[in-house]
Amino acid sequence: MAESGSKIGEDDEVPGRVKEHLCQPCLSKDKQTVADKFCSTCNEFQCNDCSNVHNVLAILKDHKLVSVKEANASTTLFEKENLDLCDQHQKLFEFFCEDEKKLCCSTCAIVNHRKCHSVVEIEKIAGKISSPISTLGDKLKAAKEVAESVATLICSSKDQLAQDIKEIHVKIRRMRDEVIGIFDDLEDSVIKRAEILQRETLENLSKKQKQNEEYLADVTSCLETIESIFKNGTPVQKYIAEHKMENNVNDLCRNIKEECQKVRDRSHFFSF
Repeated sequence: MAESGSKIGEDDEVPGRVKEHLCQPCLSKDKQTVADKFCSTCNEFQCNDCSNVHNVLAILKDHKLVSVKEANASTTLFEKENLDLCDQHQKLFEFFCEDEKKLCCSTCAIVNHRKCHSVVEIEKIAGKISSPISTLGDKLKAAKEVAESVATLICSSKDQLAQDIKEIHVKIRRMRDEVIGIFDDLEDSVIKRAEILQRETLENLSKKQKQNEEYLADVTSCLETIESIFKNGTPVQKYIAEHKMENNVNDLCRNIKEECQKVRDRSHFFSF
């Protein structure tokens, strides 16, 4: 960087950097004039009169002129980032090695690139070749757009994930309600069928109970008859009664036994 009135990149060691500049064409004429413009192509600070030459000569019309304030702002940022300094030697970059495509300070040029075939002064080639800085800017802008799209996609993915989780909760609640509804319907159906079965079974058991009471009455009556004949009857009466009542007693005993088994089987059927 330059001190007041000097060209940028002229000094090897880094001096104190001054923001106020003098017109360099005027200095070459031993005249001190405060600079108003900076031409990045000429790499010079110029006063208004000297910079007006750019409007007169066609060969200079493509040169880029900025105000000293803008140049200072750009220079300040450039200096703040130490873009013009060699990280290894803390000296200004003055050379460019075309063989290895590397910026060099004076020490780098002597120590690291003395065997290279083409080490040129930056001041001589800057502005004469197309600058890739705009290309770098375009690449960075494209990368920024990609990064912003990624950030948008990440935010969208987070929102979608939260929505998916929310929908899972809703689906689980819906499934739970459906399952509970199925069990409720099943409970109602089973209870209704059980009530019908209970009613039919009670009717059947009542019939069985009545029939059993009739069997019990017949048994009691037969038993009283047999006991009376056994105590008071003649041998002839006992013989006749035994043969006449044998079939009735056998049938009655068989029927009672069968009904008893049916009642027991049904009882096991209804045990829970």
